[in-house]
Amino acid sequence: MKIIKSKFGTTAAALSVGAALTVAPVASASPVAVPTVTTGAIFNNPTGVAAGTPQDTPNDPVRLAETRIKRHLLDLVNGAAEGSSIQISVYLDWDGDVTKALVAAHKRGVNVQVIAGDDRYSAVAGLKTELVKPGAPNSWFRACRTTVQPDATVVHDACLAKDATAPRDNVNHQKFFLFSRTKGNGDEYVDDVVVQSSGNLTEADYTRWWNDALTVVGNSALFDAYQTYFEAQAAAAAGGPQTGNYATDTAAGKAKVYFFPKSGDDTIVNVLKTVIPAGTQTPCAGNTSVGTKDGRTKIRIAQGHTTRPEVAKQLWELAQAGCHIEVVYRSLENWDTAGNPYSQVSPWLTRPTTGKGRIILHDLGNDERDGTDTHTKYLLIEGTYYNGPDKKIVFTGSHTYTENALRYNDEALLKYEDPAVFAAYLQNFEDQRAASLAEREL
Repeated sequence: MKIIKSKFGTTAAALSVGAALTVAPVASASPVAVPTVTTGAIFNNPTGVAAGTPQDTPNDPVRLAETRIKRHLLDLVNGAAEGSSIQISVYLDWDGDVTKALVAAHKRGVNVQVIAGDDRYSAVAGLKTELVKPGAPNSWFRACRTTVQPDATVVHDACLAKDATAPRDNVNHQKFFLFSRTKGNGDEYVDDVVVQSSGNLTEADYTRWWNDALTVVGNSALFDAYQTYFEAQAAAAAGGPQTGNYATDTAAGKAKVYFFPKSGDDTIVNVLKTVIPAGTQTPCAGNTSVGTKDGRTKIRIAQGHTTRPEVAKQLWELAQAGCHIEVVYRSLENWDTAGNPYSQVSPWLTRPTTGKGRIILHDLGNDERDGTDTHTKYLLIEGTYYNGPDKKIVFTGSHTYTENALRYNDEALLKYEDPAVFAAYLQNFEDQRAASLAEREL
């Protein structure tokens, strides 16, 4: 069931417009509140290094650096308006603090709806128990379907994605959070808040793995696209139809969202091909204010898993055309028991190029050696895109560059074009690259 937004949303918008038209404030008027929930990116830092922002300077800066994303989500939950909705689709939730906050929101009249890929953990069990008790009328918890294997093993499957082949490890890999109306930890409500994260709600995601969360505020078209997908997941989790192809992608101003599974072309390959469309005379060149010193396009990727050779091949072709490419990675292949790769990702990414373009690889997969892992799944394009130079574009979300993520999982990929958002991700990429160099001797 779609939750209708609070009637106060229109009033708030009218007040905001009125304030903008005022030439001079009345002397006795109260100060205009500034919203604390704004569009932007936030990152954890599993190395425990505080970044110097005000919220990272209290008693335990290490812990605060690790839990920035979690604390951001808790603020949004705690600030949700009565009668509003919180809709969450997440792969794993082991976090008791988040459960407590969601239950408290339900009890004060917020419609809390949660879809989880796995319901075996105590934090999820608390949601299943508490969301059916008195509170908001439209709260619920649902887990995706399960398959019982011949050996009686129970496998948790995706919700919406249909796997018509032999049983595989396909899952609801989503990590998004929707708030129809919230003020966060501030005093001014905002509507249509989308948080697209790369991380689950687990301790490992906070303390061992690098993750990001992009918050987009007030983009109704984007919010509605996520909500429509969420409702399709919810229906499938309740026994409704599944699909092998979620074909609807939604462009919404600075944003565009792609949902999965897809049965057609590789979405990431198509994105990379758009950097140098067919027939381009000077591929990867022509930038005047971004990219390399001589105006060539830069592509940066911080990605946990890459097993699709088509993506690796397209990256090599971009490097061959002159693009500068850097990849922070956790795993470039899946390997069999004999040590052989399942795909040809590494050969493409390490293949020499003949021109100026290069692929530079940074290994950041050290959590088993007392280090950190990259768990982000973002792609940064700085330069040419759709035949336009000097672009700064972020693609982020839950989508890994694996066959399951493309064909068999529930996933999201969010594109956002904004210099400030890009700058935040660029700094995070540099932080992950520095961590890779620092952890080489672990």
